[in-house]
Amino acid sequence: MNEKQISNFRKAGEIVKQVKENAKKWIKKDMKLLDIAEKIEAEITKLGGKPAFPVNLGINEVTAHYTPAYNDETLASGLLKVDFGVQINNCTTDNSFSIDLENNEENKKLIECSELALKEAIESIKKNKSLGEIGQSVQNTAEKYG
Repeated sequence: MNEKQISNFRKAGEIVKQVKENAKKWIKKDMKLLDIAEKIEAEITKLGGKPAFPVNLGINEVTAHYTPAYNDETLASGLLKVDFGVQINNCTTDNSFSIDLENNEENKKLIECSELALKEAIESIKKNKSLGEIGQSVQNTAEKYG
């Protein structure tokens, strides 16, 4: 990878970080999923990136790949998963996060477990562990949370 590509990935990553932080503040229960998706995509563009793919928004058991269509009236509720990516000159980042819109203890536990599992995976990568060892660290964290 050359310096320009590295710079593009870094810029895309910074946009992801900013959009994620902002979205966590303004996404609320009963917002239309279409409005959420359009606002995220507009913010990506405003910050100098391009959406890498349509924003995916899953409620409760829908874990991935639901994209609100034109005239979709579905409202945000429950455990909302938000998946979006940013592209800068064909350098693509991908990100997802979950928000508990019901103040539900099970949802909070799931989010906490997921965030800790990600942290454990990142630490394993930093320690140059094998893919199997990284997966094992994620599994161990998930099992601790049941």
